[in-house]
Amino acid sequence: MKNKKRLLSQSLLHVVSLVLLIIILFPLLWMVSSSLKTPKELFSNGINLLPKQITLENYRFVLEKYDFVQWLLNSIVTTFGIFILQVFISLMGAFALNYYRTRWNRIMFYFVLITMVIPFQVTMIPNYILISNMGLVDTQIAVILPYAANATTFFFIYQQVRSIPKSYYEVARIEGAHSFWVFQHVMCGLCKGSIAAVSILTIIDAWNLYFWPLLVLSSPKSRTLTIALKQFADYEVGDNWGPFMATASLASLPVVLAYTFFRRHIIDAFVSSGIKG
Repeated sequence: MKNKKRLLSQSLLHVVSLVLLIIILFPLLWMVSSSLKTPKELFSNGINLLPKQITLENYRFVLEKYDFVQWLLNSIVTTFGIFILQVFISLMGAFALNYYRTRWNRIMFYFVLITMVIPFQVTMIPNYILISNMGLVDTQIAVILPYAANATTFFFIYQQVRSIPKSYYEVARIEGAHSFWVFQHVMCGLCKGSIAAVSILTIIDAWNLYFWPLLVLSSPKSRTLTIALKQFADYEVGDNWGPFMATASLASLPVVLAYTFFRRHIIDAFVSSGIKG
């Protein structure tokens, strides 16, 4: 009887998981499928997940008629700029709060966490005024600077760093190691998996930024891939769905590949973070 109940519960779980998987993957499959369809089939009445006649015309049109390569380079610059600064600053902050013990550590920690509950809409206008006064509007730096530090990234790394035994730091001090050596070889060396996981998550989040780049980037040459998709909407002629889906598919490819190759690091880091927290 117990075996039957267990088999039934497992079967139900698999069915639910399969349904959720289909719901999640369907928009992605529909996007790729639409990018391979001809305009006639794309606007036909029938709903076909697989194209009847595969064509790469939409991709050729995007690569030849639009500045896709420039959009891609802009996205790469802003993504890696945000990634490097955000992860490095978070690592330095987590190291400082764990390595240097003062009575202000806990106050600083909670002060940083408070910023997690402040919505973007509150800081949007002050950030724009600051970027404008610095003369950085319509530059990649304008996208990078407001995201150079992030409380969520800091908290994730801090949870991993605090699990390092204090004896490791003490041994390094006795041996005469300076602070940067301890930072590089002790802390970063013991948190490689967590750093890799948070790095991938930071890259994915930075790659998908939309509203802030839309606000500070105005010229076509400075646009990233996410906001460049907006120009495929033509209110007079109609939305150019074929090239739109082709560009969206190309823009999604780096994120999908990054998650595919590094998903084990992400899952392992989150599981260990939940156990040690």
